[in-house]
Amino acid sequence: MNKENMTATLKYALVSDKKMLLIAKLVKWKDVQEALDILDYMPKKAAKSLAKVIRSAAANAVTNGKKSLWDLYIEAIVVSKWPKLKRIRFTSRSRISHYEKYRCFVKVILNTK
Repeated sequence: MNKENMTATLKYALVSDKKMLLIAKLVKWKDVQEALDILDYMPKKAAKSLAKVIRSAAANAVTNGKKSLWDLYIEAIVVSKWPKLKRIRFTSRSRISHYEKYRCFVKVILNTK
């Protein structure tokens, strides 16, 4: 990671890593403003979470790095699998159904052109 890069991280997002990777591949290597325009019109839960992280990284770059918003592009989006929430659902005849809710970590790295 270079000193010019600015990052933001979202931990324990309640979206599976596979679903988040599908959305992340769409906006990787695009300008920040173009990526946010794409994500705002996508009807996916993962798109809203990813847009929030990109906005946070852009705000970090503008305030801390003193960079212009128009010069930023998304260099990398790292999506990692993290612990699952194990849940149970009670069914008829005193039975139990087990299910899991998946989580992921998302790290967005921005750089200037």
